[in-house]
Amino acid sequence: MHKLLIILCFSLIIFHGEIKGDEIVPAEPEKEKSELAKLMHEIDVDYKVVEEMSGWYTYKKKHWEIIREAGESIVKVTKKIRSRFGKPDDWTYEELMEKMQIAAEEMVKVAKDNRREGALEDAQWQVRMLRRTCAKCHKHLDIHIYPNLYKKKEKEMPPLP
Repeated sequence: MHKLLIILCFSLIIFHGEIKGDEIVPAEPEKEKSELAKLMHEIDVDYKVVEEMSGWYTYKKKHWEIIREAGESIVKVTKKIRSRFGKPDDWTYEELMEKMQIAAEEMVKVAKDNRREGALEDAQWQVRMLRRTCAKCHKHLDIHIYPNLYKKKEKEMPPLP
């Protein structure tokens, strides 16, 4: 039974990512549309790592390190996106990008000061702030992460009188 579980886990790793050293790196999408899409994919990879841990009741030292590294990476990429792909005429977009950067910076602060009381809850709160910010920005820009879930329905014409 255990052998079957190990084989199943290993095959999932192979199909969903590559093993580089001690870490598992998710597989790259087949085609990226633009440089912005590649940068957003980097943010998504880091976000998914911390989001997966956000329901845990305790973190060990290595988990706090993962949270700190992910936060630092998100901050770095967000700054790059804001400088290269800023939209000064779109105030909502600019505000949401700033909120994403702030949430990631706060996540780094919490991870560095992880021994204080309430640090776990603060880290989880920052992950939720990232989730909300991403969802609001995608909704604002009418970008669907999973387009197959949001297929537009053809309008039905009412019956003629």
